[in-house]
Amino acid sequence: MAFSATRLTRFCLAALALAAVAASPPRAQAQQPATLVVPQLGEPKTLSPNFASDSLGFAPTSNVYSHLVAIDWGVNKGTGAYGDLAESWSTSDDGKAVTFKLHKTAKWHDGKPVTSHDVKFTFDTVIARKYPAFVVLKNVREITTPDDNTVVLHLIEPEVGFVPMLAQVSTWTGKIYPKHLWEGQDGFDKGPLVNAPVGSGPFRFVRWERGGLVELEANKDYFRGPPKIDRLVFRQVTDVNVARAEFDSGRLQFLNYEYAPPLAEVAALRRDPKLKVVFTPSHFSRDIQLNLTRKPLDKLEVRQAIAHAIDREAMNRLAFSGFWKPAVHASVESQGELINRDARFPAFDRAKAEALLDAAGLPRGAGGWRFDISVTNPNFPDCKAMMEVLVQQLRQVGINAKLEQFDQATWFRRQAEKNFDISCYFTRYGPDPDAFREHFMTGGGRNNMSYSSAELDQLATRAATLQNKAERTTIYHQIQSLIVRDLPYINLFDEQKTTIIRTGWSGFNTEPEAFDKAITWFGYYTVTPPGR
Repeated sequence: MAFSATRLTRFCLAALALAAVAASPPRAQAQQPATLVVPQLGEPKTLSPNFASDSLGFAPTSNVYSHLVAIDWGVNKGTGAYGDLAESWSTSDDGKAVTFKLHKTAKWHDGKPVTSHDVKFTFDTVIARKYPAFVVLKNVREITTPDDNTVVLHLIEPEVGFVPMLAQVSTWTGKIYPKHLWEGQDGFDKGPLVNAPVGSGPFRFVRWERGGLVELEANKDYFRGPPKIDRLVFRQVTDVNVARAEFDSGRLQFLNYEYAPPLAEVAALRRDPKLKVVFTPSHFSRDIQLNLTRKPLDKLEVRQAIAHAIDREAMNRLAFSGFWKPAVHASVESQGELINRDARFPAFDRAKAEALLDAAGLPRGAGGWRFDISVTNPNFPDCKAMMEVLVQQLRQVGINAKLEQFDQATWFRRQAEKNFDISCYFTRYGPDPDAFREHFMTGGGRNNMSYSSAELDQLATRAATLQNKAERTTIYHQIQSLIVRDLPYINLFDEQKTTIIRTGWSGFNTEPEAFDKAITWFGYYTVTPPGR
């Protein structure tokens, strides 16, 4: 078949075009949406966090809502608070007014601007209804809004730790709500937005599948820039063994500290090139609270005996394969010079424990038992491991201890109701040492022990108003001496967070690169998936 000149020319041009396409570099394929699945031990009760201390709702809502100021695990390197909606803040010379300047580009997920009136509305509601964040906001006399981007919190008394403590409580129950959507509702526990939240945070609410998951999607208009993951799913996984199987199969990208495998496996996990093991120090301890309203725990000699019965080194070996740091002071190492190193909890001495119990009128009786007591813990692996060892150590001195474990919600409720004898707990010593008031002052929000000391109350109240760091340190040393003397709680370990992460993923809130940027320690804004 003969080609005409025209047809031949067309043929050659087409061939050249195909060759050029073949020789050119391939076009980059569109990135696949990145989904991060966060396992949770249970289901939230509500997605309106400000009215309820719902531990399982904190993670999803911390990613939907914004906060005036925030805190994350960067607290352990000294960051007491950083701005979220607040771009900056300043305190008046008399310490009674804190002025916050807001980011001007922050928007609600419905497109409306975030203003100072939203902050005032939220905090005024919390104060009026004494919602959980009232524990910090109770010192606020008045809130004013000089303009749309300025909010001033006028305090009743100077409070040096006010901003760090506000950042701390906001992690849980101090989110900022949109006034234009909530002002017609009777509080934050009623209305259509309770379980379909509209926030201004890095992720938007998509759906809540009851009994299964809460799904969020990236907020592409987030004022700090869009997150690098497109979809964030909080999925209920009640069994740590199931979570581990899903992680091993690749269905989960990480295991947070609630699902961390036994520390005996850490050496092998570290050798796996597909994984990274992250240890994160904390400003919390792992300790036990003693209910001073329960007999015979109301006797100091009994509390001293319990303290002497505890062998922290053995507990560390059995519960944590030696990886945790035993704590003998009423603080943790991240607090540095604030620790009173001369105030130490009673050392392990089984014979002394037995003698104290005898002296308290509690001799061994039938079966060798002195009295019965319950030891409780939430379903956290570290608490469970510790309390199992504690029960055996108490039984060795004749205390017939029995272990009771509850889901998180039930355990938190029982603690607040003071319905326990001895319980695993996690006392907090920062972001400001004013945290001692919350845990140990008469009527403190976390004083589940019913501990009361007029001397401690007076010292803690004074310390909260002092600007001089050395004076404050001296007072907090005195407070720790009182606590170690009276033993309403017994510190056992510095808490350590263990996270297992698949190689290629980075920026999790327990990793240093996310410190002061994750937006709370429940935040996933800084997570980066492989290839991004």
